Order: sequence, then structure tokens, then C-alpha cells
Amino acid sequence: MSRLINILLLFSLVACTKNSQVENHRILKLEDFEEISISSEKYFFEEIINASSLTLQGDKILISEYHNVPDEYPRIHIINSKDWTYNKPKGRYGKGPLETIIPEFIGSQNPDRFTVYDFNNRKISTFSFHDTSLLAISDHKITDPKLGPISLVFTTDGNYLGAPRESENKIVEFDPEGSLIGTYGEYEKIEERPELTKLQISLLNNGRFHGNQQNGIYVRASIYRDILEIFDYKTKRFFSVIGPDTKLPEFEYHQSDFGGMMSFALDEPTKYQGINVSERYIFALYSGYTHFDYANSGLTAKEIRVFDLEGNPKWRLILDSHISELAINDQTNEIYGLTTDEDPGIAVFQIPEELL
Repeated sequence: MSRLINILLLFSLVACTKNSQVENHRILKLEDFEEISISSEKYFFEEIINASSLTLQGDKILISEYHNVPDEYPRIHIINSKDWTYNKPKGRYGKGPLETIIPEFIGSQNPDRFTVYDFNNRKISTFSFHDTSLLAISDHKITDPKLGPISLVFTTDGNYLGAPRESENKIVEFDPEGSLIGTYGEYEKIEERPELTKLQISLLNNGRFHGNQQNGIYVRASIYRDILEIFDYKTKRFFSVIGPDTKLPEFEYHQSDFGGMMSFALDEPTKYQGINVSERYIFALYSGYTHFDYANSGLTAKEIRVFDLEGNPKWRLILDSHISELAINDQTNEIYGLTTDEDPGIAVFQIPEELL
């Protein structure tokens, strides 16, 4: 009898193992979503020349400029989301102390200061919301070579989580001084391209990264593959959302002294253009347009796919204008996006009642 119990227990453990392997990803179909159309109101600010990204911190919208903006112009702008007025510029261009070149926002909930990572200067800089200086109030150089081109977000305990452009790991963790303290998730082989290395797969899956300090959910969204990789910081487990398009894009791999690079055809449709994790949902800005579409007509993305924090598909929000980035305001139930029309500005969408 005890032998029979042991055999049954063994079968149960094998079944649980198989189930856990099956349940670490989901294959999507468009029919999984409920479709909702939403409209926007747009705000324009003449101080912003060529916006590249935005993030929301408290009631302030932070906007960065593209690298091709003239050197004499500030790199960062602060907008008041309560009354849609221009607050102040930040970020003096340069390689010197407290200056920045291409700032990448590291989102947090701090009401007094915000933080950016500047790979070109190899440093992390902190700015005050309250002073009028373009300069940061502090910065420190990063010496760890593993902190290369990377998107950074804060954890609940003040460390940084990063999604490297080229790495064998999907997510890495750094302490406040930029020293590597943890690595999470290795890339799996791609069945149809078994010759690809983990570093090459990381370049192929490269994209956007965002997370929420309160609920501990962080998401990588691929630009050229229909893949969202959801990471639960509390359990250190990943869950992937794949599809509906499961076909690999056409690409060429190039090796140089500065690392690897993937090049894609200009007529290759892009996938996820932005990602934002709110208190209850994952908002993924989906494109389906090519670089030709953007260059010729300013077409980027008119669809936001909404998932719950476990990766279950909920809604497809169909937008009335194209946007290139998004941020979510849980307090006012609004979505903010950078428009890509002839007069770029900030589009404001009300989150539908179904999501509240």
C-alpha cells in the first residue's frame, strides 16, 4: 500500500511539474480582448522641440528630448498635469558634472526629485523638482561595465532593476551605486533558430521596460516580437504573453567592438512601442506599423492592449490618434501619450469605466 502511495505521489509531482512548465506562458488571440474606442484631448507646448519619451511622477509629466536637439536647448521638460501648464526646463546638455546628454527616466514616486540614467555619460543623476537650475543636484559615475545600454526602474527597496540590451539574463539588479547584485531569467532557445545564442536572442527580444514599485510587477515588451515578459519581483518568477503573431521577424546580426546589433528591414512591422504598469493593469502600446509608415505618415501606434497583472488579456483600447509613448495616472484615471502628428503634443485619454 505504501508503495502505491509513493507511485501516486510521484505521478502527482510529475503532473505538477508539467503544469508549471505549461503555465509559464500564454498564447494570445485577438478575440481574447474586448474592444473599446476612446478619444483624446491634446495639449501643445512650444518649449518642447522633439520629444522622445515621457513618464509620470506624482502630478508632473517628465518629457525628454531626442539627441538631435541643438546643444543649447534643455534635455528635459516638466509639465503640470493638474492644469496643463509648463512648469520648467531641466537638464543642461554636456559631459561635465551635473550635466546630461541623453537622459533616460528612472520612474519613482518621490514628490521632490527625479532620477535619470545617462549611458553616454555613464552616470545616474538626480534632479530637484523645486529649484530652477538646469543642473542636477547630484550624480555619480557607474563603474560596472555590465551597466551598458539598459532601461532602469526602481525596486521597492531602492535598488535598480534593469533590462539590458544585450545580456544572457532578461533582468539584472543593481544597488544604488550601480554594482550588480542579482540576475533573473535566462533566454530560452528559439526552436526555429536553434543556432542563435542567448546574447543574440536578447537583442532580438529587445524593447521597452517598465514596472510598479508598489505591486512589484515589471514587464519587458519586445519591439519586433509579439512578446511581453512579466516579472514578479516578490517571487522572482517570469510569465510570458506571446502572440497573436508568433512569426519571427526578418533580421541580420552584426558583431562589432561595441557588442552585437540586430538590423531589421524598414518594412518590418514593429510590435510594442511602450509599456506601463499601473496599480491594477499592464498597459501595452501596440504598433503593427513599419518605419516606412512613420517616416511617410507619422503612423506609430493607435492601440493599447490591457492585461491584468497576471498577464490575462482584458481590453484593446483603440485610440483616435497615434502616440509613441504612454503613461498612466491612477489618481485621475487618465492615459497620457506623445502624439506623432504634424503638431506633436500630449494626448490625454480618459480610462474607460470598464477598467475602473
